[in-house]
Amino acid sequence: MDERTADDGVVASAVEVVEVAEAERMLAADDEGAFTPHELRYARERVDPGRRLAARLAAKRAACRLLGGDSSEREVEVSRGEYGPPALRLSGAARDRLRALGAGRALVSLTHERAHAAALVVLLRDDR
Repeated sequence: MDERTADDGVVASAVEVVEVAEAERMLAADDEGAFTPHELRYARERVDPGRRLAARLAAKRAACRLLGGDSSEREVEVSRGEYGPPALRLSGAARDRLRALGAGRALVSLTHERAHAAALVVLLRDDR
């Protein structure tokens, strides 16, 4: 099988970039609609909550763009263990849409700097 026809299991992928200032404005205005209580608690326990939330907002937007349908940002939660990598937890329409697209799992990578945050979301078939 050549590289052009190799099946790597990727269903779809997207990158999203968010200005940290947008997340900071949401935090200052108590506009917490996009975030779960767990995400807010995690961010507020850090010295740079705006950057943490901006990265999560980027992940939510990338995931919702890939999933489409009735998926909402509240149905996409970015979680992270104390030392582990970030993970996406999908619920409701987002989880149903993931399955409808033929994917079994979603991977996420986050990054941020002073002014911007970004996320990469990859939907994978779960052939296990």
